[in-house]
Amino acid sequence: MKTHSVYPLIEDPLPFPLFNDNFFSEYSQDPKLIGSLNQEMLHLNHKCSYKWLNQPRNEWNFENDIRMLVITWNMHGMIPNHSLKRLFNIDILHHDLIVVGTQECQRSIVTSIFCESKSEWEVKLQNELGKSYIKVQSASLNAMHIIVFAHKSLIPKIRNGKSYTFSQGFMGIVGNKGGIAVSININEKIFLFINSHLESGQNSESKRQTQFSKLETHFESQVFSNHNQIQYDYLIWTGDFNSRIDDRISPQTIRTHSDFFGWLGKDQMYLSRRNKLNYQSQFQEGMIFFPPTYKLLQYYNSWAVDQDFRVPGWCDRILFKENRKMTMQSTQQSFQEMTSKLKLQNYDANFDLLGSDHRPVFAQFTIAL
Repeated sequence: MKTHSVYPLIEDPLPFPLFNDNFFSEYSQDPKLIGSLNQEMLHLNHKCSYKWLNQPRNEWNFENDIRMLVITWNMHGMIPNHSLKRLFNIDILHHDLIVVGTQECQRSIVTSIFCESKSEWEVKLQNELGKSYIKVQSASLNAMHIIVFAHKSLIPKIRNGKSYTFSQGFMGIVGNKGGIAVSININEKIFLFINSHLESGQNSESKRQTQFSKLETHFESQVFSNHNQIQYDYLIWTGDFNSRIDDRISPQTIRTHSDFFGWLGKDQMYLSRRNKLNYQSQFQEGMIFFPPTYKLLQYYNSWAVDQDFRVPGWCDRILFKENRKMTMQSTQQSFQEMTSKLKLQNYDANFDLLGSDHRPVFAQFTIAL
């Protein structure tokens, strides 16, 4: 694990570059970065980078931005029997809010139809985080799970936790696909956290976008009705979006492929967003500087190229947006001129966490209340 990223960072108001045409064009023409990323993808030896390591945090107060860690991980039906220390770095890294969205969590999708409980996973998370972190709210649907922990110093400022589910599987009843969500108030700001598992398959991008838009409409409506007819302020969306690389890739060609930006430019989610073909065009995402997180061997960082081969993909993603509500102040300036209070500080994937055919992806944010 690196303590300092080799990738260029942008100063405020965009502390971390966003995955859009401007930044894609800039970084895809950087020879040194291209060489580094091509080698990481070829050998799958990516080492992630966390911000704020070894920086103790004073007790939370209204003058501080909230530091938030958000994680998404398709766990392939298992609970790791090893420590998650390298995922949270709890001894050397402080976050005020920790959100973990998982898919295929604890049990397989089929088994989860009959037993949906994620209590064992929640216990493991609580043990990993320790007594300083308290569970605020969680939600489960089939093999999906999302949970929000807050540092004990932030707990007095949190209230009105709610959970929501929306099935999009067989007949709209089975929850093998769909989404779950949690909403909370922090200092009168409404946070909405969504976790989804969308349709799989190389040729299913159109269906995935339909699922996404229906989930967003449903959860926004639920939050509005459960928070006194008030819209959310911040939306963070984790999930296995099942986005694939829109290219012909075979087990033979994948072993020697090393064109990182060539693949990234054909990412289906990116193509859909830039063409404004879906609701995702309203969301932001950090620039991707890590290899595809699917499909890998469970216990070794190598592509799965045998009988169960799949076209690789950046399936595991974290999207976000800020709902800039109309106020007296906002009527005097355009939304573009308003300062964003939700800022992405880091976006990366942790290839040290094995046991699944996916690798977890994480994002670090600051939020000014």
